[in-house]
Amino acid sequence: MQDIQYVGEHLIPGHIGQMAIMLGFSTALLSTIAYFFATQRREQPAEAANWLRIGRFSFLIHGIAVFTLIGTMFYVMINQYYEYQYVQAHVSEDLPMKYIFSAFWEGQEGSFLLWMFWHIVLGGVLMATGKRWEAPTLSLLSSVQVFLGSMILGIYIGFGDDPMRLGSNPMMLLRDMVDAPIFQSADYVSQITGTGLNPLLQNYWMTIHPPTLFLGFASTTIPFAYAIAALWTNDHKAWLKPALRWSLFSGAILGIGILMGGAWAYEALSFGGYWAWDPVENMSLVPWLFLIAGIHTNLIANATGHSIRSTHIFYALTFIFILYSTFLTRSGVLGDTSVHAFTEMGLETQLILLIGFYIALSAVLIGKRYNSIPAPQKEEATASREFWMFIGSLVLLFSGLIISASTSLPVYNKIMTYFNPDYIGRVITDPVPHYNKYQIWIAIFISLLSGISQYLRFREPNFSKQLKKFSIHTGAAIGISALLTYLTTLWIAMNAWQYTVMLFFGWFTIVANMDYLFTVAKARLKMAGSAVSHVGFGMMIIGILASGLNQEVISNNTFVMEGLIEGATEDQLRKNVILFKDSPLIMGDYEVTYVSDTVSQFSRTFKVNYKRRDASGDVVEEFNLYPNILYDKSFTKVAASNPSTKRYLDRDIFTHIASLPRVEIDMEYRKNREDSLNYKVYEALIGETIAFQDTVPIRDQDTFFVKRFRAELVSIDRDPSHPDYTKEEGDLPIGATIRIQRLDEDSVFTVQPVLVLRGQMLYSYPVQINDISSKVRLSEGIFDAVFGREVNMEYQPFTFKEGDQITYNGHTIQFAGFNKNPEHEAYEPQEEDIAVSAMISVQGQDGNSYMAQPLYLIRGSRPLNLKDEISELGLHFRFTGINPQEETVEVMIGQAETGGEHPIPFEVATDSLRADYIVLEAIEFPGINLFWLGSTMMMIGLFMSMLVRMQQRRQVA
Repeated sequence: MQDIQYVGEHLIPGHIGQMAIMLGFSTALLSTIAYFFATQRREQPAEAANWLRIGRFSFLIHGIAVFTLIGTMFYVMINQYYEYQYVQAHVSEDLPMKYIFSAFWEGQEGSFLLWMFWHIVLGGVLMATGKRWEAPTLSLLSSVQVFLGSMILGIYIGFGDDPMRLGSNPMMLLRDMVDAPIFQSADYVSQITGTGLNPLLQNYWMTIHPPTLFLGFASTTIPFAYAIAALWTNDHKAWLKPALRWSLFSGAILGIGILMGGAWAYEALSFGGYWAWDPVENMSLVPWLFLIAGIHTNLIANATGHSIRSTHIFYALTFIFILYSTFLTRSGVLGDTSVHAFTEMGLETQLILLIGFYIALSAVLIGKRYNSIPAPQKEEATASREFWMFIGSLVLLFSGLIISASTSLPVYNKIMTYFNPDYIGRVITDPVPHYNKYQIWIAIFISLLSGISQYLRFREPNFSKQLKKFSIHTGAAIGISALLTYLTTLWIAMNAWQYTVMLFFGWFTIVANMDYLFTVAKARLKMAGSAVSHVGFGMMIIGILASGLNQEVISNNTFVMEGLIEGATEDQLRKNVILFKDSPLIMGDYEVTYVSDTVSQFSRTFKVNYKRRDASGDVVEEFNLYPNILYDKSFTKVAASNPSTKRYLDRDIFTHIASLPRVEIDMEYRKNREDSLNYKVYEALIGETIAFQDTVPIRDQDTFFVKRFRAELVSIDRDPSHPDYTKEEGDLPIGATIRIQRLDEDSVFTVQPVLVLRGQMLYSYPVQINDISSKVRLSEGIFDAVFGREVNMEYQPFTFKEGDQITYNGHTIQFAGFNKNPEHEAYEPQEEDIAVSAMISVQGQDGNSYMAQPLYLIRGSRPLNLKDEISELGLHFRFTGINPQEETVEVMIGQAETGGEHPIPFEVATDSLRADYIVLEAIEFPGINLFWLGSTMMMIGLFMSMLVRMQQRRQVA
C-alpha cells in the first residue's frame, strides 16, 4: 500500500497540523519548565527574569501553534477533505455550514483542543495581570496543557508488537487508521464520503453550550493554580484575593454552561424537563458545588483568616473532579448509562495518569505545607456568619460526594468485574428519586443557611442593643415566609411534608436576602452580589418544586386511546395520545389537531394546532407548535425528537413526538411492508364503475371479515402529478383518477396514483386511503392498455402552409400558425435551443374543438420532435420539418383507437393500515420560569461579586 501513488489527497494541511501538534506540545513543556525555574529562582531576580522571558515566549509560541492547528482543522473540515479521519467522521456534504463548529468539538480531539484554546486565552490574561503570581500559576497551567497536548499527539511509545499509543491525532489520514480494500485504489479520495454530524447535535445549543462549558472547565484551573502557587511559594494570604476574583468568574461561567445544558435538554431534547440526573450532567455539577464551597471558604479566609486550608482543598477538589468528569465521559465507562458519554478511544491510561498526577501534587503540597498554613487559634464563634458559611461549604462537599459516589457505580462495577468476572454489578434503575431523597435535605439546609446568615450581621460585642432589630427582622421574615408558603401551597400541590419544609426555606431565603438588599445594602452593588445569588437560589427552589410537583401530562385521553397504541403500557397510555391527521382530539383544556408535516433532508417538522375553548365552546386561544424529529442517515430510525414549547409567564406547554408509525420511521420496513401488502388487480373501462370485495384477517385471530367496495375509473392523465413524484427529462408518466367507496360507508375517496417509466425502470406512486385502510396503485399493464393502441398506428405526412386545412378520418384539421414560446410536458428548455411548436386546431366529428401543439426542436445540430395528441379523438401529431423557402411545415398525423373499450388495470390492497398519525406527549410545566430566573440570578450575583472585587483591586493599585 505504501508504494501506491495516491491522487487527490491534500497533504499540506496535514503536514502543517502535524507540525503544530508537535510544536504545541514541546513549547507547553518548555513553558512549564521555564516558569518552574522562574518560581524556584525567585530569590535570584536576574536569573528568574531570564526564565520568565523564556516561559512567556514559549507559552506564546504554544498558543500560536494550537491556534494554527485549530485553524488547519477548520480549513480541512470546511473544504471536506475526507482523506482526513476526523473530517470523514464528523463532516458530510449535506452538513450546513452553521454546524461546522459543532462538528469540530463533537469528537474527543476537538473538545480537547477547545479546552486548550480557553487555557491559552486565560493564560494570556494571567500573563498580563498575574504579576508575582504569573510564574507559579502559569507553570501549573502549562503543565495541564502538556497533559492535554499529549491527548492529541497520536504517537506510539514502546517496543514489540503492542506499543502504547499516546493520544489520538486529529490530523491522521483515514488510510493510516483504517485497513480497507478501498485504499488499494490510487484515487480512493473520490470514492469516500463523510459520516457527518450526529443529528442529535445539529442544534444551535450545540454551537454555544460546549464552548461556554469548556470555558467553565478551563477557568477552574486558575483558582487551582493559585492554590498550588501559594503552597509552592509558602505564601498563604496574598493569593486569596486574586483567587477569589477568578473563582467567582469560574463559578458564574461554569454555572452558565451547566444551565445551558439544562436549557438544551429542555428545549431541544426529549428529556421532558431540564434535568434527568444523567451521569454526565451530575459530573458537571459536582465541580461547581465544590467551587461554590471554595468561594465561601475563600470569603471566610479573606475576612477572618480561618479556612485557608479548606480553600486549598476545595479548589483542588474542583479541578480534580473536572478531570474525573473528563475521565468518566471519555473513557467509555459511562457508555451504557449516559447518552452524552464519548465512546472508548484508548485514552483511559492517560486520563488516569492525569488525575493521579494532580491528586499527588495537591496531596504532597498540602501535606508538606499543612502546618505552615495560618490557622487562628481561636475558633469561629458558632453564632458568626463565617462559621455557618463554613458549615454550608461542608454541606456542599457532602452533596458533591454523594452525587459522585452514585455516578461512579459503573467505575466500581468495572473494577469489581476485573477481579470477579461473575460480578453482576449495581445499577441505579430510577435516578430521580435516588438522588432527590438526599439532595432535598441538602437544599433545605443550604436555604436555611442562605437566609439566616443575613441576620447574623446583628452579632456585635453588645448584642443586647441589636436584639430588638434581630427579633423584628427574623420574626418578620419567618412570618412572611410562612404566609407565602401557605399561599404557594394553594398553587403547588404538596404531596409530602418534606416538600413543604423545602418550600418554606426557599421563601425564607428570598425574604431574608431581600430584607438585606433593601435595609442594609440599600441596593449598592458592592454589597449586593451574595444577596442576589441567594435570592436566585431561593427562587430556583420554588421553581423546581412548582415545575416538578405541578407538572401535568395533558396528552391524556385513556378512554379514546385504549387499544390504539399497540403494546402500550398503562403508563404510556396515560402520557401519550395518537393524533390522526386532521382529526381533532380533546386533551385536557385543549382541542389538538395534527395539521401537517414537512420534510427537509433528515428533518421532519410537524404542525400541531392547539385550541382552548370556553364553557360555551368559543375559541379563546389558538396557537401552533412545531415539534420535530431527526432521522438517522439510513432512514431506519429516529435519531432525535426535538420538542416545541409554548411559553407563558406562569407556565410552559412542552410538546414532543413520542413515536411515529413504523412505516414512517424505517424506510426499509416501509418497503418490506409495501411488498407484503395483498394487492389484487381489477380492470375498468374509462367511466365504468365496478364492485369488488376482499377478505381481511383480524389481527391475532383466526377469523376474517369482508370488505365491500365500489370503484369508478374516471380518467387517464398523461401528465400526472403526485406529492412524491418529481418529473425528470425522459420520463413517461401515466396517472389515473379513481373514485373508491366502501359500501358500508358514505364517504367517497378520489385518488390519483401514478406509474412512471424511466429508462428501463418502472416507478410506482400509490395513494393511501387512510379512512378505509386501503392503498391504490396502477398496474404496469396500464401501459399496454393506453399505449398499446398506438403501437401499430401508422402516421401519414401532410404539408401545410399557414391557414391550410384538411379533412382526416372525418376530422377537420387546420394549421393555425407557430408558437415561438412553446410549452410541452416533455420539454425542458436549455440554452441555445431552437424550439417552435405548430398550432393545430381540430374540429372533431363530435362537434367539439380541440388544439394540439407538437414541438420541433434543434438542440446542437440535431433536430428533434415531440408529439402532441388529442386523446379524446385518438389523434397524434408530430411536427417533423420546416421549409423556409416555401414557407411550409411537415406534420405527421396518426389515428389510434379511441373509446373505453380497452380496460385499464389498477390494484387495490385493503390491508394497508393507516399511517397518518403521530404519538404525542404534551406536558405542562407551571412555574418553570421561576427556575430559569432564579438560576440566572445566581450567576448574575457571582458576576456582581467578581466586578466588585476587580474594582477594589484597581482602587488599591
